[in-house]
Amino acid sequence: MWIIKIGGSWITNPNLNKLIRLLSEISTKNIVIIAGGGYFSDSVRLVYSKNNMSEKTGHYIALKATEMFSYIIREIDSNFELISDINSLKKKNNKIKIWMPSKVLKNEISFDKTWESTSDSVAAWLHKEICSQGLLFVKSLRLEKNIYKLSHLQKRNILDENVDKYLFGQKNIKIVGPDIIDLLNENLSWGKLFKKFKEVEF
Repeated sequence: MWIIKIGGSWITNPNLNKLIRLLSEISTKNIVIIAGGGYFSDSVRLVYSKNNMSEKTGHYIALKATEMFSYIIREIDSNFELISDINSLKKKNNKIKIWMPSKVLKNEISFDKTWESTSDSVAAWLHKEICSQGLLFVKSLRLEKNIYKLSHLQKRNILDENVDKYLFGQKNIKIVGPDIIDLLNENLSWGKLFKKFKEVEF
């Protein structure tokens, strides 16, 4: 099983529909999508800053906000399936799965429920939890190097502050920018395509 985390900035990206269509055409359907929160999560942060809610509650609502993007993805292509239960992610069918994390992570003690744990951490936590074959972060900014240090990506706020807690000791971590569209258009097998994405190392 492979995990693809689609950054929330893709919510307003004009190539979102194209990205989803190309992902649905990947030969292997053994893929789980994690959606970012983007503007939806930003609005939760704004409300949190103006009210006396706890960080735990604010974070939970922000997780629910990422699921709004999941519904958008599923509306673009009905071949994507929304799933909350982790065990159901392992069932093979002809649909790419989108994980809805709020129900599981609300009371999960191994997941840090702070603003430093964004959907990047959600994807990293799931990658470790299910021992996935690889994790790909899909961002909107262009990435020129072939290899990136995780700490560098965190310092530039490309990946969140807590993601290293879940990725330590993990392998097959990759990142890609908008050029994923061109790479997907090459119609390579998923294994060969994954090798073309940028490496993330400790």
